[in-house]
Amino acid sequence: MKNTTLIENRNDIVRDNHSKAILKTDIEEKKSWLLKKERNNKIISNENEINKIRDEVQELKSILNEIKDILKVNE
Repeated sequence: MKNTTLIENRNDIVRDNHSKAILKTDIEEKKSWLLKKERNNKIISNENEINKIRDEVQELKSILNEIKDILKVNE
């Protein structure tokens, strides 16, 4: 890696010379982490969509009940 320094007795991390941050170098671990993050984001997106649909169904039920009440009054 450019602009990094190897850390003694470690082959899985390096130090960034500019920020002094410790960085992992295991590409497979990074891919796994990114895949997990993507799955979690998809789950959150799906949960949000389900909640939106749930709210819309509740609103439709409320409208149907109002229509039902109006029809009862007009009988």
